[in-house]
Amino acid sequence: MDIAEHEAWFQEYARKQRALETGDPGPIDLKLRHSLEVLRTARAIVAESPMPPELRRACLLAALYHDVARFEQYRRYRTFRDRESCNHGLMGVKILKRERRLDDEPRVLRQRVLAAVGLHNRFALPPALPGETALVTHVVRDADKLDILRIMHESLCGPKPYHPTVVLGLPDSPALVSETVLRAARERRVASYADLRSVNDLRVLLGTWLFDMHFAASRRQFATDGHARHLLEGLPEDGNYGETRAMLLARLAAVPCDAPADAMRACCLS
Repeated sequence: MDIAEHEAWFQEYARKQRALETGDPGPIDLKLRHSLEVLRTARAIVAESPMPPELRRACLLAALYHDVARFEQYRRYRTFRDRESCNHGLMGVKILKRERRLDDEPRVLRQRVLAAVGLHNRFALPPALPGETALVTHVVRDADKLDILRIMHESLCGPKPYHPTVVLGLPDSPALVSETVLRAARERRVASYADLRSVNDLRVLLGTWLFDMHFAASRRQFATDGHARHLLEGLPEDGNYGETRAMLLARLAAVPCDAPADAMRACCLS
């Protein structure tokens, strides 16, 4: 699926945003790479998912543009935390409309891409979302989570102190524990960013994403690329986190990497 013109525009837009940055451009570079990695993963997901060409195109465009607002968000607010700045999904929709990036695409495709960009960062999708729009959004959300795991693994396996932007400004203190995050993991639910108290809580939250993968390809990558496993292994083996650490690692190891999607989802959620 050729979206080369869109990819070229996106990289030039990121370059211009970087040139406007008067401080550390590292977070902008990080988000550019992240967007391209999400696109790459989305290609792998749709390659294994039977869908018509126009729906594949919508998935790839939404993956490419899902974080188009991150550059301006960081330059304005010096953070990627939406609660402390702006909703980057909705801001992304405004930017795509302002830049007229989808004007040459069919109306229905344009609507699906804008919906996926605007909704990709929601904790949960609206239950009445049309099926094909939900599918496009789930492709983006799965691919987004998988690359965030890579970023977190690379960051948290490096030397301390961790970059505050990457770890959302959370303190790296074993004494700060969110029982709400641990309860979500025990109940096989995705934990919420709003409940995080520490970097260890963030590790647990990332592990709970196992329960919200929607495609066979994304579940397989989650289980096999090593990022989630390394992040979870970084949790304390005893104390408040020990039981949750062991449970999440066991669930990760139990994912049958060659199983059909429905069977894999049942394995992850049962």
